[in-house]
Amino acid sequence: MIAVLRRSAPSLILLGVGFAAWEAGASADSSATRLIPPPSAIFAAMSNSAERLVRFHIPTTLYEALMGLLIALIIGVIAAALLDFLPFLRRAVYPLLVISQTIPLVAIAPLLILIFGFGIESKIVIVTLFAFFPITVATLDGLTSTDTELIALLRAMGATGGQIWRKVRLPSALPSLFSGLRIAATYAVGSAMIGEFVTAQYGLGQYLRQAFNQSRLDQGFAAVIIASALSVILVLCIRLVERLLLGWYFTPDRESGWQTQQSNA
Repeated sequence: MIAVLRRSAPSLILLGVGFAAWEAGASADSSATRLIPPPSAIFAAMSNSAERLVRFHIPTTLYEALMGLLIALIIGVIAAALLDFLPFLRRAVYPLLVISQTIPLVAIAPLLILIFGFGIESKIVIVTLFAFFPITVATLDGLTSTDTELIALLRAMGATGGQIWRKVRLPSALPSLFSGLRIAATYAVGSAMIGEFVTAQYGLGQYLRQAFNQSRLDQGFAAVIIASALSVILVLCIRLVERLLLGWYFTPDRESGWQTQQSNA
């Protein structure tokens, strides 16, 4: 815990300085209508809406984000395995996956809501579509970048293709998988809010839309700050799970080597 706080100290200090400068700049504005509210007003609005946020909006958005991430993880790993096992399928499908990311999901979110309904299911679908691509691509890259010497060694020992995939290729792809999952987690909360902004009864997106309709910029900024905090928490939780599951990867010797490379860069 102390090591984590030590590594996070520069970011926390910079964040605190940024909020202090924001507060000073916004408070120095003497105009009757302030375009950007100071952090104190934002946190006051957050405090006034704390009960609704904690009971309804935050749990709804968090549930949609987690379910979408889970479904995207399952589909992404299966898709990466199929593309890895079937090279002809990879050549046919991979370019289509890349092209699919050029489609603005923000624009088709209303269509997805009309197709899947106005409940949380449509928001989960939107999160899944946002999170699917980075997980699939990162996992596939990890599978295709396995150490060839290890593969040759297992083949020399008589291992089958399935045994090589399970014992070498899949484990070596797990760090890449978690990297893609962390990237997907940064999209999850925001993509859930996109669907909620279109139509929802609860959720941070609905809270943001209500603030927009009422011209309450303090509440709007509060929704954005909460969404950012939830995204950071998701990424940290994934990082913690990665550390627990991949203890063989984060060895002291390997981490000291990374630090040496960073100091020499």
